[in-house]
Amino acid sequence: MSTATLSPSPPAQGDEVAQFRAFLRDDATRKVVEQVIGELMIPHATVVSGGIEKAIEALGRNRSPRLLLVDIAGLELPLSAINELADVCEPGVTVIAIGDRNDVGLFRDLISRGVFDYLVKPVTPSLLQRSLLNAAEGTSAPRQTNRLGRLVAFVGARGGVGTTMLAANTAWSIANLRQRRVAAVDLDLQFGSLGLALDLEPSHGLREAMESSSRVDGLYLERAMIKQSQTLHVLSAEEPLDDTLLTDSVALDLLLKELRARFHYVVLDVPRVVSPAWQYVLQSASNLVLVSEPSLAAMRDTLRIMSLLPTCNASCQLTLVANRVGEHKTGELSRAEFEKGVGRPLDVLLPFDPRAIAGAVNSGQPVAGGRSPVARGIAQLTDIVCGAPQAAKRRLLSLPAWLGGKE
Repeated sequence: MSTATLSPSPPAQGDEVAQFRAFLRDDATRKVVEQVIGELMIPHATVVSGGIEKAIEALGRNRSPRLLLVDIAGLELPLSAINELADVCEPGVTVIAIGDRNDVGLFRDLISRGVFDYLVKPVTPSLLQRSLLNAAEGTSAPRQTNRLGRLVAFVGARGGVGTTMLAANTAWSIANLRQRRVAAVDLDLQFGSLGLALDLEPSHGLREAMESSSRVDGLYLERAMIKQSQTLHVLSAEEPLDDTLLTDSVALDLLLKELRARFHYVVLDVPRVVSPAWQYVLQSASNLVLVSEPSLAAMRDTLRIMSLLPTCNASCQLTLVANRVGEHKTGELSRAEFEKGVGRPLDVLLPFDPRAIAGAVNSGQPVAGGRSPVARGIAQLTDIVCGAPQAAKRRLLSLPAWLGGKE
């Protein structure tokens, strides 16, 4: 057996991502795995006693490794366990399963759900080594093995409807209440206030990342992003107003793909300017949160934006939010009038609450952490984007991109 070095993409500095973790039920398999770890000289590798259930428990609290080996032997519903594992794993994880069923149907089901390889016990060192090397080098059969995080775009039908406030608070809610890794990106490089809403200084490097595709890589982004918490990272800018900004669509594509490979959710605060970047985001988003208000002009522009989706991104999940409801006691459209005008129901209504919002915005504290009616509305919006927490445990929500279908 040849001796080689397994070198998956190294984690960015300060990222503290393990290269390899194995969760195994029996000593015989453990000995084989430890032998292969030594032969391949895998850095930062750990082997844990326990099967996939232990992996789900551990990865629900800690960062995911680059390569993950899980034991599904003895399970009546191995596909359900894989589904649960996917819900806690970060995007970009490569999963290899080990089991005791020599079943072609099971193998195909696992592969269709994004598992890179399935090995049947007893596992030999040569077979395991070949599987790990293929996973590290990406030389296996051409199939999608790594899921991507969801791209959630917040777009305002009109200026001043509170799009940034909702983007910042939804990102904060997903990251700090759901404990999912979130990248929040403000695409308005000159007037954006997403960082300000979270009491953060503008980050340096977003402009370069959007103007030059050669600058986009994991290490660069790690240095450019500002941490609001361990789970919420922010990219924003405050470029001079007299500068001409030239966004490169290729660079934007690479930036978003890099972020989606590292975070469960990428939340975009999209400026209300129809540009190539605006059109690209609309075409690429997994979720579009369209923020409006109960006015005639907002209803018109809401309908105009909605009319683009069927042709440019039919699979996008649209969430329609009416914000600042009740700000003008006279002259506002009623809910029934607004819904009739846009041809669909509103998903979330947020009341005008200047006391709660102004205090939170001025202090840079998320309103989502409070108990106001707006906070309850943001919790409802978070449930729509992520799926209700209890439903997630029962697997009633939509599965991530790498896991399709039912068992």
